[in-house]
Amino acid sequence: MRALKFLRPGRVAPFSKVTWPEPDEWLDADGRPDLCRAGIHAVLPDVLAPWIAEELWRVELDGAEALAPGILVASRGRLVSPVEEWNDETAREFARACATHVQEGATGRAAEYAADARASAEEAGADFTATTVGYMAAHAAEAMSPGGFSAEREWQSRWLAERLGVSTI
Repeated sequence: MRALKFLRPGRVAPFSKVTWPEPDEWLDADGRPDLCRAGIHAVLPDVLAPWIAEELWRVELDGAEALAPGILVASRGRLVSPVEEWNDETAREFARACATHVQEGATGRAAEYAADARASAEEAGADFTATTVGYMAAHAAEAMSPGGFSAEREWQSRWLAERLGVSTI
């Protein structure tokens, strides 16, 4: 099954700190796949926004199970190709889009979150700073309307998938 994986520089997994092998070489998991505990984790395009890191890869998973919405866990996986469109410039575009998306109609606390997002957007890069702006924008959306956080994260993930050309993997 095809999916996507954000990694730190040098193909390092952000949470497990495991260094993935070169593309087309399999990485085997220790133990049975278990969400956030064991296995090779990857995401589908509809949940990209919360997982941003410096490198984005197309991956192939063997024995993948959907253990949470948009999150796949497998017994093994391999890198297929980098998503070249993901870089600092695209990350700033994403951050600006997030800030702009929640700006209109924001008042009170929502306006404060939206202003924070806008102030941080110009400094965002293809790392945690881009997802932080998305997080602030999602809080602005929640302050405007209950359920807005999830709806905003969905919008952000769609924006990323379309902009990066990974809507279908």
